[in-house]
Amino acid sequence: MRSVAVALVVTVVAVVLLARYETEPPRTLNPNSALRPAATAEPTRRPGEKTATGPAITTPFSVIQVRATLTRGRLTGVETVELTGDGPHTDALNARAEPILRAEALKAGSADIDVVTGATYTSESWRESLQAAIDAAREVRG
Repeated sequence: MRSVAVALVVTVVAVVLLARYETEPPRTLNPNSALRPAATAEPTRRPGEKTATGPAITTPFSVIQVRATLTRGRLTGVETVELTGDGPHTDALNARAEPILRAEALKAGSADIDVVTGATYTSESWRESLQAAIDAAREVRG
């Protein structure tokens, strides 16, 4: 009878400890990602170049903001100014999706690009901020 009680106590303790054990997905950063601390000022422009920053878009998991550079009306530069996540899993998804989105936007010359599988909120919000940045850059005088 005593061994049954000991086994029961050990089982209860093990279950409580396992229930309280917190796990997090591994933090992985894509070395091709342009993510870095947000810049404080607009970059210096060259002749014929217009730059604008889109609005910060909030998703259920992230805050995303993109800057676009147009040269003579053509998209020639894209910079992710802000891309935060609500935890390691979102950070890893964002770090994987951001360089793909940036490369595809430059290749397409616009914000009309496909979403990255597994990062739908990030992709849609990133495209929205980029499109607003492109629109704003087209309105910049100079």
